[in-house]
Amino acid sequence: MKEDYAELGVSRDLLPIKVSGSLYDVFELAKKQESPILAVVTGTKPDFYKQAPIMLEASKEKVPSFVINTGQHFDEALGFGMHEFNLNEFVGCNMQIRGDLMEKASELLLKFGYFGRYCSKKFHNESMLPIVHGDTLVAGIAPLAWVFGMGKKVGQNEAGLRSMSPEIMKCLSPTKEPTRREVHNLVHNQLEGKWFLAREEPFPEQIDTWICSAGTQFFFAPTTLNKDNLVREGYPEEFVHIVGNSVVDAIHQKRRGRPSRSIFDVYPQLEKGVWIRMDIHRRENLTERRFTSIIGGLVDIIERREDKVVLVMLNATLSALKQYGLEKRLKTLSEEHKDRFLITPLWKEYAHVVEFLDSGHCWAEMTDSGSMQEELLYFPNVSSLTVRLNTDRPETIFDAKSNILVPPVNRTWISMMAKEANRKDEALGTQLRKKKQIYGKPGQVSKKIIKIIKKEFENGDANFYPWLHQRLGLWKEKNSISYL
Repeated sequence: MKEDYAELGVSRDLLPIKVSGSLYDVFELAKKQESPILAVVTGTKPDFYKQAPIMLEASKEKVPSFVINTGQHFDEALGFGMHEFNLNEFVGCNMQIRGDLMEKASELLLKFGYFGRYCSKKFHNESMLPIVHGDTLVAGIAPLAWVFGMGKKVGQNEAGLRSMSPEIMKCLSPTKEPTRREVHNLVHNQLEGKWFLAREEPFPEQIDTWICSAGTQFFFAPTTLNKDNLVREGYPEEFVHIVGNSVVDAIHQKRRGRPSRSIFDVYPQLEKGVWIRMDIHRRENLTERRFTSIIGGLVDIIERREDKVVLVMLNATLSALKQYGLEKRLKTLSEEHKDRFLITPLWKEYAHVVEFLDSGHCWAEMTDSGSMQEELLYFPNVSSLTVRLNTDRPETIFDAKSNILVPPVNRTWISMMAKEANRKDEALGTQLRKKKQIYGKPGQVSKKIIKIIKKEFENGDANFYPWLHQRLGLWKEKNSISYL
């Protein structure tokens, strides 16, 4: 029998990799110093402000270094951090990545490996250490490309993130409205009860960080918990360094200056009263049940209470509102309650976020962001309400005791927990402001990271190949097996 086959096209036009002329100067410096090269990798908005302090510190310490920017956040709002943190002057390579999640992942894999091979051939220097950040797509794919394309490993800033959930989440009833006692019981069990690993979410971040660990040589962990995660999984303890979180350096930097224009000039009504700042964008929260619960809770907060809410609209949020037919509902709500409900686009300047959280006009951040859970530890008057069933920063809850998970299982949980957190004379509202800053001293984290890297570079035998004979100290390799 004759079989018919259809041919499916699997290729698309890719933008070229842009290589800066300044890259030549970096390799010349490395040759002069007989030093490896540090390549600080940026891709997404959180990368810009968490990786910038590392790049600036490397430059200050005269470590041969440059920025690899994937270019995937290229629009004005998402990509503004490259300009805000003065990273553009350090860019040696812009990969111009485009597409959806799958397309970006495949393009990253190809281009990252290609760029490494280009540098090896062009500059005859195979000793380069890319450092990626956290649990972004870049953190997942770049190490794959480097190991497969170059036969070497990378460094990871903010290593060891693993999602966990409190056992009490298993007892929730999605159809039942919680009582005040149940709300307090949920909070108590988060702070004092047992937790379990929840590897499903966030997606795809948990996949990214697991993959990254497998291709990492130097792990820069924010806390002891992150180090314990890595050691438990079998990664060499001697390569895991507890350094804190570089986001505190970014906050420190922004507090020393002012934004180009005040957030209160952009949105004058934010200066009247005290607000909840809300941003929802994670994929798991854009599923129908969760998203409609979150938006329903938001509506209840505005219509049944006196709270003020500023909703920061991301592209994913807007897409979900359209998907579930809720865009008009929120627009009407903002028109009916102009003094208490404001919808804004993404705040492109990180300095605006810092300014607002420091201003006294924000009492809570209701978010599903991973980074915001870290950042809010360093804003003493702002409560952290994380709208998720789990968190990859569980230490902010049971160690720092400054963050609370708000389960998006029905709209009442959202509004009830916001209400309880705002009770100034009650335990919950007060407790959330007793913060323990566990991510290091502002202005010092990036110094620790670069000090460790610089020491490795100056040893004269730094290499990043994945062979066991090197870990055992039997001998070290000087060259790759590029002939394969």
